[in-house]
Amino acid sequence: MDIAANSFAMALSTGSQNAELFPFPFGLHLTFALIGIVFFAFRFTTHKRPYQLIMALNMLVSLGVWLSDSKTVYYAVGIIEVLLLIAALVTSFIFKEKPAETSAAESSEEEGKEDAE
Repeated sequence: MDIAANSFAMALSTGSQNAELFPFPFGLHLTFALIGIVFFAFRFTTHKRPYQLIMALNMLVSLGVWLSDSKTVYYAVGIIEVLLLIAALVTSFIFKEKPAETSAAESSEEEGKEDAE
């Protein structure tokens, strides 16, 4: 039995509502989403990077697949998640931490200016 068939059979046996679209049962998905939300929220409180909040929101949006059996909802959630992932990627580049060399050079320039005054 291959891995896909095995995971499909496991999803059916664990009570997943629509196993071919989402192979995890709701309780497992909710647990993973809450762990992800807590992780990214904690990382945001320590590092203050916007992409961490976007990723926490992405975890919350992923629970939207359980709202309806409609394919439209699945596609809408998928599109929203892709857009949030792109936003997280872009903000991770925009708010990238400066390299140590650049910050060290800037601090030495500031010290030089203070000494000149």
